[in-house]
Formats: sequence, structure tokens, C-alpha cells
Amino acid sequence: MTTAPVSVVHEPTKQEGFRKNIVKLNLSSLALYNNSLSYERTLTKKMTIVVGYRYMPRTTATSAFLVQKYSAQLDKEDADLKEDLNATLVGNNTVTGEIRFYSGKKPGARGFYLSLYGRYLNVDALLPHEYETDTRIYSIPLAGKISGFGAGVMMGSQWLIAKRVAFDWYILGGHYGKLQIDLHSESDLRSLSAAERQGLESDLESLSDDLPIKPKTKATVTAQGAKLTGTMPFIGIRSLGFNLGIAF
Repeated sequence: MTTAPVSVVHEPTKQEGFRKNIVKLNLSSLALYNNSLSYERTLTKKMTIVVGYRYMPRTTATSAFLVQKYSAQLDKEDADLKEDLNATLVGNNTVTGEIRFYSGKKPGARGFYLSLYGRYLNVDALLPHEYETDTRIYSIPLAGKISGFGAGVMMGSQWLIAKRVAFDWYILGGHYGKLQIDLHSESDLRSLSAAERQGLESDLESLSDDLPIKPKTKATVTAQGAKLTGTMPFIGIRSLGFNLGIAF
């Protein structure tokens, strides 16, 4: 008697699913008077793109943590610079684009990652300034934009908790680029002599002499006002950033 062959059916291995979209809020930015949101989209099993937007309403320059630390270290000889920082108002809009490469065997945007990113920054600034001559004191408030682009790298790690809650940690990163300075003041300066106008130009160009990062500036003074243009390095550090998000 012959026995009929028994066929064995192999069920396909079930692939672990993963969420392709994550919307995140940067918790660290809230402590620095910033509102920062990002959206992450999975392209392949371990590669994603991230688009982020940060907004800080116009406030005093010393509201920023690093500026507070710098201002606190200024001694009595730098009282004028400290007063200028307290009177300066700044706000900014920042757009960041990233490509992330994740490690690990689990699919999706989780695990240790390396990020390549570009960042565009647009700062809205108002800088009060006074210029004193032998006869009077001129009030020359400078207003305008400081904007530019930088690129850099960052490493971090992301966890997916309970399948839908994401925790993203910026471990360490940094970028470098260039910022364009365009500040101007509409003031009645017709009473200034040629020598006084030249003195005001030198005064405006020396505003940043005591700053740790010194821009290259050029001041122009006319009877209708003053203008300050130039460039400065765009140096930034991304670290200790904690983001909480929803995956879907």
C-alpha cells in the first residue's frame, strides 16, 4: 500500500509594520520661548525626511538662554553693551530640512540615527541706538532683517512607545553658513556735519566689536537716516533637544 505524499503549507513570515508619519513638538524649544514643530516621513525601511518650522515672537534679546549667560558675564566696563542687549528686540522664523539614516533591525523611524540637514533663518530685529555729538544726542533705532542659510550634521535617537507615541532626542549636532545683515533707520540727520556723519558710520560699524562672533559690516549715513549691511557666520549647535510626537 502506498502512502499519499503530505503537502506542507508554509505561511509567509509576517512583516512587522511601522508608522510612516510622525508629527512632533520640540519640548526644549518651549523653554527657550520658541514654538517648534516637525513632520517626519519614512521613505524606505530606515531612511526618512524631516521638515521642521520654528517661530519665536519678537522679544528682548536677553530672553535667549545663551544671551542671558553672556550678558551675566559682562562686567561694569561693558555696561553699555549690556544695556544695548537688554533694549534689543528680536524674533525669528526658522525652516529646517533633514535626511535621516537610522540604524537597527526594526523597520521605521526608530533607533540611533545620523541626520544631514539644511536650515534657513530669518531674524526680525530692532536695535535702539544713540549717537552723541557736541550739541545733541540723536536717537537712531535700527530695524530690519538678519537672514541666511546653513548646513550641518546631527546624531540622535528615536523611540516608538506604545506604537503611536514617538520620543526623539537630539544628542549632538551643528551647522555652519552665512547670514546677511540688512538694518536701517529713517531719521532726520540733516543737521549732522560731514565729519559727524563719518563718525556715526564708524560708531555703527563698531557695535559688534564686543560680541564673540564679529560680523563684517558697512554703515552708510545720509540726511534721511542710516543703513547697516554686512555678513556674519551662521554657527549653530543642536543638542539636548527633546521631542514628543504622534505616529500614524
